[in-house]
Amino acid sequence: MRRFGLPPFLGACMVIGAAACTFDEKAIAVAPTQIVVHAVLDPGAIQQEVLVERTLSGSVLINDDRRFDALDPINTGYGVPVTKAQVIISGPDGTLAGSEIQYADPAKTYGAGRYVLKTDPLKYPIRPGARYTLTVRTTDGSVVTGATVVPNTAPFTQVTGALLLPFSRDRDTLTLNWHAVPAARMYGLRIESPFGPFLLFSDTTHLQLAGNLRNVFASDLQRLFIPGFQQTYTVFAVDTNYFDYYRSRNDPFTGTGIINRLQGGIGLFGSSVVIGARTLDVTQQPVEPALEGDYERAQGPPIVDVMRLYVETPGTTFASLSGWYSRDRKLTARDGIAGARDGTRIELQFLVNQDSRQGIATFVGTQVGDSLVGAYTGVAGRVVLKKRVAP
Repeated sequence: MRRFGLPPFLGACMVIGAAACTFDEKAIAVAPTQIVVHAVLDPGAIQQEVLVERTLSGSVLINDDRRFDALDPINTGYGVPVTKAQVIISGPDGTLAGSEIQYADPAKTYGAGRYVLKTDPLKYPIRPGARYTLTVRTTDGSVVTGATVVPNTAPFTQVTGALLLPFSRDRDTLTLNWHAVPAARMYGLRIESPFGPFLLFSDTTHLQLAGNLRNVFASDLQRLFIPGFQQTYTVFAVDTNYFDYYRSRNDPFTGTGIINRLQGGIGLFGSSVVIGARTLDVTQQPVEPALEGDYERAQGPPIVDVMRLYVETPGTTFASLSGWYSRDRKLTARDGIAGARDGTRIELQFLVNQDSRQGIATFVGTQVGDSLVGAYTGVAGRVVLKKRVAP
């Protein structure tokens, strides 16, 4: 019979003594920090933003327990903001200085490191095809510079009141075509998704995406198009700086690995012009008609008034659910639903702004006849959502 024991080398270590088997120890000094700058010029925006921070070195305690806030992107993005810097953009119409917006909060750090430059279409527009330079000077004497040439096309203007584009994910293919843009290095496509945005670069002026495509940027590879959601796609032309930065990998602690075209620091000063955008109204064919359909509140707190439910991914015991809801049936505004059915248990999370990370309420219950019966987590009162009968 074979006996299992310690490997010979490990046994020898135990006999000889632990001291003889220890590895050499060496203290590693904290690496000096670098200035990190992130700025993308957009001719279609009413203001430009420049983010200035430092690389992480371990010498500053980072609060990583906060939800991301676009008005405080560095602090809530687990970074170290650089305050009181001088930020200047220069172009064919002269120079423009950035101001750091700090909002009142107990720590006086909200919005730190975020510099805003107001671009006036008459006095200081961002001109397509023009060259711009960026200069950032910090209080400790560091200077970071960069340059970009804006892709030469007028920015896309969304038509007011444009209708949603119906998109059945099991029947339709998203087909996109656009004109070539002078001074553009590459074209980008961004599609908003409840499980994180989808981003793709293309060197051609056309793309086709199948309705059942998986979102490779989502943590669980969920499908890109989710029935019940209104998902916006944006096509944009970018310069070389933008493309090189986002196609290369970045070590979040050292900043190494990225293609960096700044002098005196690392990061990005590039440009991007939106050349097309549309919002898809995503649906799918019925999978389980007994469960899927439109529901309205028959009893319970006025959290959800009406909703539409889809079986997003069917299964015999477990199925993923999705859909949309409105808090007031008289209004057209609606948000998304992400949920699941596990056996007879149905759980629906009613989202804020179609973001799976944020919700206003969670329903837990079962299907009873033509209704969903249960309660909202943490809210008193029985909830009955009754299915509408098709006319």
